[in-house]
Amino acid sequence: MRKACAALLLQAVLVAAVKNSLDRGDGCHTVVFDQTDASLHVRTLVVENDDRQRVLVLTNDTDLSKPCGLRWWLDHNPQGEVQCTGKSAQPTAAGEACAVSACRVDSSEVELGYVRTMLASVVYAPTSAAHTMSAICIELGCRTRIRRAKVRNTLLQRHSQWLPRAHLKSVLVIGLGSSTMANWFRRALPETALHVVDLVPGVVAAAPCFGLATQGDSRLQLHVGDGRAFLQSRPDGEFDAIVLDAFDSSAALPPCFRTHEFFELAKKKLSVGGALSFNLLANKEAPRVLKSLAANFEGHRVWLGDAPGAQGLQTVVTAFAPGRAATASEDEHKGPIEYARARSWFDDANIRTLPADVLQSVVPLDDATLCNKQGR
Repeated sequence: MRKACAALLLQAVLVAAVKNSLDRGDGCHTVVFDQTDASLHVRTLVVENDDRQRVLVLTNDTDLSKPCGLRWWLDHNPQGEVQCTGKSAQPTAAGEACAVSACRVDSSEVELGYVRTMLASVVYAPTSAAHTMSAICIELGCRTRIRRAKVRNTLLQRHSQWLPRAHLKSVLVIGLGSSTMANWFRRALPETALHVVDLVPGVVAAAPCFGLATQGDSRLQLHVGDGRAFLQSRPDGEFDAIVLDAFDSSAALPPCFRTHEFFELAKKKLSVGGALSFNLLANKEAPRVLKSLAANFEGHRVWLGDAPGAQGLQTVVTAFAPGRAATASEDEHKGPIEYARARSWFDDANIRTLPADVLQSVVPLDDATLCNKQGR
């Protein structure tokens, strides 16, 4: 039930945005991108409404329907949206590419709370060993006053001081969607090498529809393929952060990204003090996913954050590889507005340590029972 509610919540955020324009127009919206990938049986659509909001929709390749009427939106689960500025787009023929100039976006405006928390949790890092004592106290039943406060231009979360990462050399995002994260990283961290991988060719081809400049940017590389297989192919220790934004039809992590073996792989690919972040639905399998993660990352290196707007339904989980990443003070790390927003997002996330005692009797997930080639 919780899984279904979370999926409906994600859909409702996007469907609400198109309802008003349907009431004002003829009931249909403009298709600015339409590509069918027969090998995956997936049709990728980018639809623009009268308010210049563009929405990514994935459907079956046999679905030839047009985005007309509220019923269509209720039957088609939006995968993400952006707000474009400028003149409205014209309809395009199937397979025709978008011009990136046709949709200029404000990448500092991120609609979904879980995305804001994921972004903030990988550009900040805990610097104090105090959080180790916090985890020990959970185990031993210590009694102490837990507080959160801003002190000397730093953030204190559960007795741990967090500071901006000094420099992220390389970041991997698994799951492109409507390019929200990719746009944010390119603006907030222009010197960072960004790899983004998505299973669906149409999603990658549609990236310019959402304002992502895919040409002439040597630090941005988009890849089509299985996210886990791509991660396996990369050198150990390559990524300072891995952001997992892939999900299945019920908005949950795909099966092959929930297992002990996947988290073992991700840990190998992280640099010293590197961060892995993902969105976890509050369902009956969530403790087993956390157990699979904690079996590879030390418990005091696993942190939980709220997804504003979906508290109780979603939790952002961030785990740090061994070692300490280089950090800088807030004053030393002045960046564009995108980066500045990350501080307020971090504070809204209520970051806290993973309670060690809740996983003692939980059994982790493994590839043998959960993962198959179709599950990625």
